[in-house]
Amino acid sequence: MAPRLDSAARRKAILDATLPLFARKGFAATTTKEIAQAAGVSEGLIFKHFPSKASLYEAIILTCIDEDPDYARLLTLPPSTATLVRIVQALVLYFVIEMPASEEERARHRLALISLLEDGEFMRHVYDSLRVRFLPTFTAAIEAAAAAGELAAGPVEAENGLWMADHLCTTMAWVCLSGQSVVPYPCGREDLARQTIWFILRGLGLRDDVIAAHERTDRFPHVPFDPNPLSQTEPDHPE
Repeated sequence: MAPRLDSAARRKAILDATLPLFARKGFAATTTKEIAQAAGVSEGLIFKHFPSKASLYEAIILTCIDEDPDYARLLTLPPSTATLVRIVQALVLYFVIEMPASEEERARHRLALISLLEDGEFMRHVYDSLRVRFLPTFTAAIEAAAAAGELAAGPVEAENGLWMADHLCTTMAWVCLSGQSVVPYPCGREDLARQTIWFILRGLGLRDDVIAAHERTDRFPHVPFDPNPLSQTEPDHPE
């Protein structure tokens, strides 16, 4: 006899069963009856864990954040330039390094694309949730970096800076939905992540010497430190 699942395990099992259905058929075309059959539970049990099909959809999209302790720790960091750098590092690490290598995460992003191709309503809920989760920490970090004289004032508002960074990384993930990038980047993925971090931090207004100092200390995701970040090096050939 299979062991009885606790509430958290049952909730995860429902999410795991629902993701491929939504990713394949879209939100509107997937019924709660199909979800219940795939998860091996009753429709009533689904609604016990999720008040609506829309809340189930949102939970699927945000599971990669809500179940990651690193994100929770990120939001407890004090406002500073270092926190700003770490937020951008986490964003790039997920979208540029981790997501393309995971079929489950690629399915999650296919689901997001399907929503945008329908009416976009559910992705609006997702972005509202992301705004509540991340914007206060991000804005406080921007303000702290500016107060420290390490970030130049510019025309880009902090909230728009967050969304622009997200859109860049999201698009870089979406060109890998087939399992490999359709863009012929002239470098390996690790160096691509490093360059993306530089691109975003510069766009937010962080000074080059400040970025380089944090790179020396933090070693941007999976990338060896280059003491001359602006130097021209022989590009890695994509696999």
